[in-house]
Amino acid sequence: MLKHRILTITILLGVGAAAAAGYHVLHSPPQGSSAGAASEEITKVKNRVVLTEGKLAKAGIETAPVERRMLQPVRTVPGHIDYNGTRHISVKSPADGLVRKMSVIVGNEVQAGQLLAVINSPELGERRSDVLQQEAELELARRERDWWQMVQTNLGDVVARLKRPQEVAVVEKDFADQVLGDYRRDIFSAYSKYRTAEATYESLKLLTTGAVRQRDILEQTSVRDSAAAAFHGACEQATFDVRQKVGKANAVFEDASRRLAVARQRLNWLTGSSPEHQVDLSKEDSLSTWPLVAPFAATVEEVMLATAERVRQGEDILVLADTTKLWVQADIRDRDWAALSLSPGQKIQVQSQALPDKTMEATIAFIGRTVNPETRAAPLVADIANDDRLLRPGMFVRVLLPDGSPRECIAIPDSALVRHEGRSFVFVEAGPREFAVRDVVVGQTIDPWIEITSGLAAGDRIAIAGTFQLKSELLLEPEE
Repeated sequence: MLKHRILTITILLGVGAAAAAGYHVLHSPPQGSSAGAASEEITKVKNRVVLTEGKLAKAGIETAPVERRMLQPVRTVPGHIDYNGTRHISVKSPADGLVRKMSVIVGNEVQAGQLLAVINSPELGERRSDVLQQEAELELARRERDWWQMVQTNLGDVVARLKRPQEVAVVEKDFADQVLGDYRRDIFSAYSKYRTAEATYESLKLLTTGAVRQRDILEQTSVRDSAAAAFHGACEQATFDVRQKVGKANAVFEDASRRLAVARQRLNWLTGSSPEHQVDLSKEDSLSTWPLVAPFAATVEEVMLATAERVRQGEDILVLADTTKLWVQADIRDRDWAALSLSPGQKIQVQSQALPDKTMEATIAFIGRTVNPETRAAPLVADIANDDRLLRPGMFVRVLLPDGSPRECIAIPDSALVRHEGRSFVFVEAGPREFAVRDVVVGQTIDPWIEITSGLAAGDRIAIAGTFQLKSELLLEPEE
């Protein structure tokens, strides 16, 4: 029994000693407290990075002086890329018919005037036939009008000439090549009779026989006067008749012009373009053929029909879009209504996550003044160039709208700012291969610039490229 008690007491004493030792270890100040101070000191010392020649060559570090810049505050709103409504069309069939030829496929780049497809339609043939008929009638009316106008002009000249005593042969010779129509015979015949009667009268006046002479002179005077009256009457009647003919010819010509215009309008309404467009109407098989051509340089976005398929009037055949000129569309909501003070022609910036290193410029084309009652937003549309074809309709973008007046401030490229565990700093060049870490206070970000409100001054030279390598060196150094 005594041995058992001694053994139990020994065990209890051992456990107590172990517990006391553990308590002492847990509650005694750590022996590494001086090491913590040393670690903090290392952090302070390592706010400066010194690179070897080899690391400097590989890091690709670029430096630049800090400058004051004019930055335009902006307000960012979501938007998307869409087709330019004036450069995105559906090419439709002008009439019921048959697709005789399809000359393009999806993805083809076409130029203005390039053939897209050929449609055959009897209705087109009828409309074109009407145009040709009216053109022929207009030409006939024009010729008749011109002919009567020439007759009127020449007749006036003849009448004016014959009112002065003339030899008939001389006048006929002078007007031999002039257009006079049937009035040549009537006028010259009446004038010839008049001149003959006048000559006979003058001859009788020279005779000396008394009674016979007086009686003959009286009779010849009557004949002369009658011939003169007939001549003047013929001139007046001819002048009146020609004036009437010219008036009727002008009326017929004007009527034919109107009928041709109506026929062309009917064809134009059917086809949507000029009726003379690239069609050889001298060939009968071309009358019912209509070539569909590209109205502007574009890309074929969609083709709905193929060769030999039937098509209805107004049915879509293919879709064209000029993707070098697109629209940026955004909704301006209540909180962004300050942007409604913008006006067409102003420049705005556009960014896309798909193109992270690219800021594009767009020109405001339209800002709606009516707020949609459902979305409480007003539409904004801007033109944007897409010559490099990087933008695609449907792509989401950020639209940066000017918000207030530009202001001058210290600004650095976003590539120069380093962030780590809630800390913002830059690397200031402190000497050859040496960079010091300097904390900064960041203001507004206006891509690609960041406003610095504290920590830097104009003229400080900072790293603007290779900052990732410098940060890596900074974080790795305490472990070395």
